[in-house]
Amino acid sequence: MINVAAHIAPDASDLAGLACGHLDDLVTYVAHLSGSGDDALEFVAGGLAHAAKYPPTRLRVDGRAALYRAVTRACRQGHRFPPREHGPARFLRRPRPAFQARMDGEAASRMNTVKRALATLPFERRAALLLHDLAGLDYREMSRALECSPEAAGRLLAAARRDFGTIYSEIAL
Repeated sequence: MINVAAHIAPDASDLAGLACGHLDDLVTYVAHLSGSGDDALEFVAGGLAHAAKYPPTRLRVDGRAALYRAVTRACRQGHRFPPREHGPARFLRRPRPAFQARMDGEAASRMNTVKRALATLPFERRAALLLHDLAGLDYREMSRALECSPEAAGRLLAAARRDFGTIYSEIAL
């Protein structure tokens, strides 16, 4: 007997509920990945718009990994929502003021060192490090988000940790 209920595509409300539950985590991940808090919301919105068009068939199993894959792809390819203007109209847009965080001198210096070391990593390694350590994804979910094999995700994570430690120790001196 074939289970027909297992092959029903998820509807928009299932994906919206999952996205609402992980929205803060997604924005934090993309802010660290892109290095800009201002662009993070646009990349997350672009990734969620793509995920809404093409939802995963197994939302309960692959939902969180699919959301991270969508926002990683949007950040990698520069897909924003709403899309940026092309041509001369892009010069007429007023820039938003940069977000300024308030913290004491030593904590700000330490955070600045971590962000600078993270920003020097290549995109794939930075994404692997953030997906595992910040988002808490396992190797199987990381491989789905990075669109590679679990072994390649493990190699990316090991290389990212090695490079991050080297770069951080050089910057911190």
